Amino acid sequence: MKQIVTHANPDLDAIVSAWLAQDFLFRGQPTEVVFVSRKVPEKVRQTADCLVDVGNTYCPARYRFDHKPPAFANRNSTCATRLIWEHLREIGVQVEHLAPLVQVTYEGDTHRNSAALKQSRIDGPHAELARLKRQYRKATDVYQRMVVWLRQHARQLRR
Repeated sequence: MKQIVTHANPDLDAIVSAWLAQDFLFRGQPTEVVFVSRKVPEKVRQTADCLVDVGNTYCPARYRFDHKPPAFANRNSTCATRLIWEHLREIGVQVEHLAPLVQVTYEGDTHRNSAALKQSRIDGPHAELARLKRQYRKATDVYQRMVVWLRQHARQLRR
């Protein structure tokens, strides 16, 4: 089973990047998403199949997708979702239709203020994540339900 690791109390960047790994990077393979503290234990860092939004390392060849220093001097120059999405595109996975989701995730992670982000907080992925966090306490419960929403949203974006 492929292990995808991200941080506890996940924000949209952690959720979407883990979903991209689960549904696109490891498509057709059994996966589990594990939520850890932001200071990833060394054993987990070494044994995880994929790290997203944790670990302070960017190395696509090893499936390490974090945007925080020292991986990037300016953590706001990108986000984990954008990093894994760009990698998927580079290896030929058809994910171009997800560009609006990637962009609004980036804007939310870097505190941008766009019309798309404002709308996302009303009825988009940011609103859905906030709703699920109010309803469920466990990160795995929130993640599993958010994945259902993301898959549906991805189908709508494909049209």
